Amino acid sequence: MTNYDHDPAVDATLISLNELEVRLRLPAEAEQVRLLYWNKYKTEQFGVQSQPMTLWAESEQHRYYRTILTGMESRIRYLQYAFEFKLEGETRWLNTEGLQSTKGFKGSYSYAYAGDRDAVQAPEWIGDRVWYQIFPERFCNGDLGNDPEGTEPWGSEPTRDNYMGGDLQGIIGKLDYLGRLGINALYLNPVFTATSNHKYDTVNYFEIDPQFGTIQDLRELVNKCHERGIKVVLDLVINHCGFYHPYFQDVVEKGEASAYKEWFYVNNYPVERSEEDYDSVGYYQWMPKLRTSNPEVQQYIYDIVSFWQKETGIDGWRIDVADEVEISFLRELKSCVKRLNPNAIIIAEIWDDAKRLMMSGGVDSVMNYEFRTILFDYCLDRSITLRQFHSRLVRLAHRYSLKELHQMFNLLGSHDTERILTRCGENGDKLRQIMAIQFVFPGNPTVYYGDELGMTGENDPGCRGSMTWERSPEESDLFGYTQNWITRKRENPLLQSGSLELRYREGSDCYVIRRYMGTDEIVLLCNFSADRLALAPELSRFDLNGSYNICDFEYTGDLPENIEPGQCLLFQTVK
Repeated sequence: MTNYDHDPAVDATLISLNELEVRLRLPAEAEQVRLLYWNKYKTEQFGVQSQPMTLWAESEQHRYYRTILTGMESRIRYLQYAFEFKLEGETRWLNTEGLQSTKGFKGSYSYAYAGDRDAVQAPEWIGDRVWYQIFPERFCNGDLGNDPEGTEPWGSEPTRDNYMGGDLQGIIGKLDYLGRLGINALYLNPVFTATSNHKYDTVNYFEIDPQFGTIQDLRELVNKCHERGIKVVLDLVINHCGFYHPYFQDVVEKGEASAYKEWFYVNNYPVERSEEDYDSVGYYQWMPKLRTSNPEVQQYIYDIVSFWQKETGIDGWRIDVADEVEISFLRELKSCVKRLNPNAIIIAEIWDDAKRLMMSGGVDSVMNYEFRTILFDYCLDRSITLRQFHSRLVRLAHRYSLKELHQMFNLLGSHDTERILTRCGENGDKLRQIMAIQFVFPGNPTVYYGDELGMTGENDPGCRGSMTWERSPEESDLFGYTQNWITRKRENPLLQSGSLELRYREGSDCYVIRRYMGTDEIVLLCNFSADRLALAPELSRFDLNGSYNICDFEYTGDLPENIEPGQCLLFQTVK
């Protein structure tokens, strides 16, 4: 990678039929950066257009720019473009052939045609959403009559095998609580019939697990959520099914004579439960992998999503281990989902760089574990320096268009991780610090059930404890803190769709995340040092010389004199 970096396959993102977001990395010495663009066949008619690019982040060696190019016609067609900038007082140009000292059309970047489905897809409702993830078996027991045999008392120590009776009626009964918290989007872990308490080993995709209730219960939940303005997304486990799914059992019983042998990746016959005889997710023998290249499997999955979307009106799907599902099939599945509901969302589970999935057009959003990892590596573990934190955060934000960033599923904890307060060493100040960054950074913040009440627990099964309803929200400062951030996200357009700027200054232990639209801006200033710092010099150091009012929860009105150790201050321009 050179100091002059623009990869059109990654750094040019179609965000609407006539808008292309273009991103560029240049040496730190580059100035007055402009994007030049023209129509290959109509240069005489439209001429060569020019617009400045916005500097949104810089490091010791590089500067990062982005801009949104608006096409000259109703859609982008036959677009050619290059970059112009000043370097050491001389004008230079950048195109596919590298750095140029003379201006010309040869070697320009190109974007041939904006196809109808090539732009980044975004449900109309996504901008102000704050997600709440529920593990149904452990949220609330609303119907004692469907408790499975051997159900243990609520609040028992969670194991990988025990049951506590959580169900759909329990969620319905707590919608007022979620409304009070401010939640307006729900993601439920699997609810279809399975043999485990987590339900990722599906046995019947067309039935609500009896311990959770019935399809009527799901309809009631969705309807009552929609009445409150809450969207509902279900977990779709299509990379694999359960060992006891009837189709896989047919393969176990009949071997090569089974009509379903091509539905799976069978390596040996006869098939016994093992790691070797068939492919499974993570070599976990209870979950054999489905062959999504098989047209019969594809149709089966289309039937699943069609059934539940039509019967219950859900608002989309979270795709389990999406990075193990064929990308070509994810695109086809998305087409099916969007035909049923153009405003549905598809969220992919992935634990690392998600650009390939986002570029594929097969998903709308991803579980942003990469963002989470960066936060933890610096804010919690200090395994990297602040400079490295800045570099990694910039790299993450540079790989995606702002439109893509704005619909990311930004989580701190989940059913697959230790509880966030546990991860913070039960240090509430650390948790508040990373929550502040979570809510100010572009994307949709996510709360894992009970984190707002300070629940603790190590990774599975510790993170899947029963909700602590005996704790009153009034007894938890964390509930109010979470509630306040949710209100800000839902009410402040800057936090929903504002542009992004990241600022790091060598020699300072502070960091700035700035969101802005026109002359309006909101700024998060984080003090990562162990010392109280005078605020005015830090504002000056980060070129924050405008007129601001504090809009943090602990202060109102004028800015305080100091910023405390570990504190994140939020303030906004005065109109």
